[in-house]
Amino acid sequence: MISPELDNLDLAYETGVHLGDGNIWNDRYVISGSKQNETRYYEEVLSPLVSELYSVEPAIAFQNNSVYLRVYCKELVLFKHNVLGLPLGRKEGLRIPSFVASSPPSSAQVVSGLYDADGSVKIRHDKSGDYPRISFGQKHKQLVADIKGFLGTLGITSTMYRNDYFDPRTRKVATRWFLDVNGFRNFDLFVDKIGTRNPYVDKRLDIVSALR
Repeated sequence: MISPELDNLDLAYETGVHLGDGNIWNDRYVISGSKQNETRYYEEVLSPLVSELYSVEPAIAFQNNSVYLRVYCKELVLFKHNVLGLPLGRKEGLRIPSFVASSPPSSAQVVSGLYDADGSVKIRHDKSGDYPRISFGQKHKQLVADIKGFLGTLGITSTMYRNDYFDPRTRKVATRWFLDVNGFRNFDLFVDKIGTRNPYVDKRLDIVSALR
C-alpha cells in the first residue's frame, strides 16, 4: 500500500465518496451503492481510482440490490483513520475533513464525491415551469452545514432543512438533514465548480440540461 499526498485531488474525491457510502473497520474498507444504477461507476471509476491511489486491489461484490467495493488492508484503514481523520466503525460527527479545508479545489472534490455517493438530480415542476434540483441528504448536520458554507463561497445558493422519519430497521424516528440546490443558475455553477465522475449522475445532469 502507498500513502498518497494530501493535496491529491483524487484522494479528496475518494474521501468524499467514503464520507457518503464508505466505512472502515479493523482491517476492511467497504463502499456500497445501488447495484442497478452504480455498477458501472464502481467497476469503471471507483475500483481503478482506489487501486491507483493506494496501490491495492479492490474486490467488487454483489448482494441483493447492492454493489460493494471491498479492500482488506490494515495499513489503508490506519491511513484513513490516523491521517485523514475518518472514524472507525460507526460514522459520527462527520465534517469536511481538515486536510482539505484550506484548499478550495480539494474541498470541491470532496463535495463532488459526497454528491456522487449520496446526492440526486431531479426535475421539479411548478406553475412557472420545470427547473432542476440537486439534492443531498445526510444524518450529520454539521457535514451538511459545511457543504452549504463551501457552496456559498462558490456563489451557489442552497437550502438546508431537517426531515424526521420513521426508520423501519431500528423502529425509531431518525433525522436526516438535506441540502437543495435549485434553479438553472445554481445548476450551471454546480456542474462547472463541483462536477461528477459518476456515469449515472452525469446522465441525469444531461437530462436536466436538455430542458432548456
